[in-house]
Amino acid sequence: MRKQVKMLLSSLSPELTTRLMFRYNFHKRLNLKNPQDFNEKLQYLKLRTYYNNPVITQCVDKYRVREYLEQQGEGRLLPELLAGPFYDARDLRAVWDSLPQSFAIKCNHGCGYNILVKDKSKTDLEDAVKTLGRWLREDYWKIYCEPQYRFVRKAFTVERYLGNNIETYKFYCFNGKPEVMYLSSNGEHGEKDLYLDYYDMDMNWIDLTLYPHQHAKEKAVKPENFGEMAALAEKLSAPFPFVRIDLYDVDGEIYFSEFTFVPTGGNMKLKPEHYLDDWGKLLRLP
Repeated sequence: MRKQVKMLLSSLSPELTTRLMFRYNFHKRLNLKNPQDFNEKLQYLKLRTYYNNPVITQCVDKYRVREYLEQQGEGRLLPELLAGPFYDARDLRAVWDSLPQSFAIKCNHGCGYNILVKDKSKTDLEDAVKTLGRWLREDYWKIYCEPQYRFVRKAFTVERYLGNNIETYKFYCFNGKPEVMYLSSNGEHGEKDLYLDYYDMDMNWIDLTLYPHQHAKEKAVKPENFGEMAALAEKLSAPFPFVRIDLYDVDGEIYFSEFTFVPTGGNMKLKPEHYLDDWGKLLRLP
């Protein structure tokens, strides 16, 4: 019921729904006239800058972002495209036999719409078709009121499987400068399955938690390609007031994961809370 109500409200008024969700999460009014903390500024960008923005729409589209990366001269970061895009789940049947034993199926219009096929011989094709059909009928943008996804034409692609235990480096970039990063594991499985810890840009561990995620609370070793990843994050984030650049590290090879313009839908619950104010000061709105 709650999901259906949110989706109905989002379709009627993204701003009203955003205000209601913000009050529910933080027990205060959302200040869009003079936003101060990080969440308020994310909500401002979501509604005033990123909504119905052709560049943002392309960049959040998990398929069309490939063309954007090519235009930026960074096509080398893209995982190999094996098939697609397809706009009907039933199209998976036509290419199934030609696919390798392992691959990743991804919908392009939201987060968490991934099927990781580790062994095709043990995967039920019809179950995959059914799941894809359900996802392609779903308006992801309405669920958490994230209208930056609203104008993405729904599709799915098949990409090369990058392996198990992927490490994902997610750089929070403020006005084109990476300021903080978190490291997560098994990012392709979706937010619910990963643990994360925050680090500064010298890879020093930060005692910071994001509710309701599980945190490893342990210091990671700085990889040799960390500087290259940080430089890529700075380059790719340059046109935007805020974006999180997510990159995979697979045995020392860097792959692009996604642009995240409004992390946690602009409802981040951080502990200690002062980070919301600190990050809000870093973000200069257009």
